[in-house]
Amino acid sequence: MKYLLLAFLGSTILNVLVIRLFRLEAFCDSCEGVQKFHRGSVPRVGGVCIYLALWGAGGLFALAGKPFAREFLLFLVAALPVFLSGLAEDVTKGVGPGWRLLAGFLSGALACLLVSARIPRVEVPGFDLLLRHPWFSLLFTAFAVAGVSHAFNIIDGFNGLASGVAMMVFGAYAYVAFLLHDQFLTYLGLVMLFATLGFFLWNYPFGFIFLGDGGAYLLGYGAAVCGVLLVARHPQVSPWFPLVLVIYPVWETLFSIYRKKFLRGISPAFPDGLHFHMLIYKRLVKLTFGSELEALKRNAFTSPYLWIMQLVCVGPGVLFWRNTTVLVLFVLGFVAFYTWLYFRIVRFRTPGFLRKIFVRGG
Repeated sequence: MKYLLLAFLGSTILNVLVIRLFRLEAFCDSCEGVQKFHRGSVPRVGGVCIYLALWGAGGLFALAGKPFAREFLLFLVAALPVFLSGLAEDVTKGVGPGWRLLAGFLSGALACLLVSARIPRVEVPGFDLLLRHPWFSLLFTAFAVAGVSHAFNIIDGFNGLASGVAMMVFGAYAYVAFLLHDQFLTYLGLVMLFATLGFFLWNYPFGFIFLGDGGAYLLGYGAAVCGVLLVARHPQVSPWFPLVLVIYPVWETLFSIYRKKFLRGISPAFPDGLHFHMLIYKRLVKLTFGSELEALKRNAFTSPYLWIMQLVCVGPGVLFWRNTTVLVLFVLGFVAFYTWLYFRIVRFRTPGFLRKIFVRGG
């Protein structure tokens, strides 16, 4: 318990110090831009606080002589390329998405080499034969880690959204790892959860501090590598279990690429205001609570809709983590539901049941 307390308190205190003392313009986010939904200048280095808290917990593991301390620290070392690339973008605003994807690929490769986070199977006929080749497995794992890291950055648009989703994912991993008596992955999931919680309390609902690209990439990296390790270390875990947990950010990313490239004819890297969470903010929350609701409160009311969507994925995941057939059906069902709902909202035909989830004064 002391390790979790250190991760939580370390992250909490560091975030408070940044909010109170660290107001350099280079480390703050302005309120200008198509994807900006906050007021004033806000520090966007919450990811640094989480990362340092994780190192603190890792140091305590080492001092206590935990057998997995070395793995935990190597996990953090492997995160450096993608974390630093995001932090560089936070500071300079000049690191392109291609370079950040490459950094995510490098972190995935390092995780594969340093902590044996290698995807061994996906239970797709023919593809598992390719994964038996070490180089193909390494490249596919690195690609998956880079993709999930980028996906979490895509959904990092509103207070509490990315961090809330990440905490659900880490909690699910820790639960299944506990059932499997895997001490390393249980602690890894819980420490990631509690370090993120220390940030979340200052990010939601009022947005005193933001994750930044560095933090979003760090959480995505953690969500990807924890899932890969769980599947690699325990043959009874379906490889579709991690995918179910991260299908919301992953499909948001894939659908956004399709939408921009083929429906709008623009570069997938070009920012726009039509991501799913932005539609929830602009249309559903406004429709439900009224246009007079101030922007900061509308921001806070947006994330719970997406948390519910994430819970719809986490629930089946923790219930059927062994059953590939059931998990595949849930993945396909989520993709179909998300796509249907997106087009309903974008065409101003929002289903009535969504408005009833949160009722004014309810």
